[in-house]
Amino acid sequence: MPLPPDIQSQTGIVWAYRFAADGTPTLMPRNEAPTLTPEDGFVWLHLDLVHTRAQAWIDERKELPPAARELLLSRETHQRLDHTGSLVWGIAHDLTRDIVDRTDTIGTLAWAVGERFLLTGRREALQSVRKAVEALNAGERIASPAELFEHLIEYLIDDVTDAVVRLSDETDSVEDQILLDRLEDGPQRVGAVRRSAVQLHRQLAGLHLLFRRFAETPSGRSAPEAVRASALRLLLRVDTLRQDIQSVQDRARLLQDEIAVRSANQTNRQLYVLSILTALFLPATFITGLFGINVKGLPWVEWDLGAGFVALACLAASMLTLFLLRRRGVIGR
Repeated sequence: MPLPPDIQSQTGIVWAYRFAADGTPTLMPRNEAPTLTPEDGFVWLHLDLVHTRAQAWIDERKELPPAARELLLSRETHQRLDHTGSLVWGIAHDLTRDIVDRTDTIGTLAWAVGERFLLTGRREALQSVRKAVEALNAGERIASPAELFEHLIEYLIDDVTDAVVRLSDETDSVEDQILLDRLEDGPQRVGAVRRSAVQLHRQLAGLHLLFRRFAETPSGRSAPEAVRASALRLLLRVDTLRQDIQSVQDRARLLQDEIAVRSANQTNRQLYVLSILTALFLPATFITGLFGINVKGLPWVEWDLGAGFVALACLAASMLTLFLLRRRGVIGR
């Protein structure tokens, strides 16, 4: 018996979920072609935007405005948000994932939220999308496409929160090492924290700008009310997390300054010791250089104990230099 055709894979659809009126999700069969206008409930379609047939499928969806189709088909990487009176679409940044777990690489999630559908697309496997699927498979109920979209962004924010906690723990560890004067890898670790913090801050700053403009500007008031309410709730979470990541950035910056000061002090101590040694051996160097001149008239040249007298003279000159340095306070008593 031949297997049923995998219509969804042929059109670049990674998966398709149908949601009943009570919010119960059901994974649609692979041989069923989903539509953006279901008879009841709503659907979530997730596309592989690298797939050429997915691009053709998007281009054929006349339910989407031309601007939305253009964004989904483009390789735009900047976070953005646009809308009409019944549809919202845009791009958000998310952490990518490999076969095992998430990575620190940022990927893009393209999305469009309508009254009866949520359409998402990606070019790399994304962490927040996988979390949403796991929640649906566990039986979580979703009442509307706007609520599902909010869940996706919340999972995205949760990933950033986990990253902020890891950076905070790493900052604590570096701070402890600095207080113990163990600076071997301190600059490299603090630099890595700052790079990650800057990357996360840019991601959150983009989300903050999008949701704030969407929720508070006059143009955003004409957007679907459910999406506007979700944007307001997400804006509060993003603002709180921005303060946390800003705190990590400030601490990392202070640690870099502390490392620089301690490194400078350590270098100064080493230069101080080197300068003292140079000053102590300077008279002895002068004496040995003087006796190294091959001319007549040098004392002790004909004596059997001449070399011993020269050594004693060098030692006496060094001790005299040490006494004078201590007397003038150059060397601590």
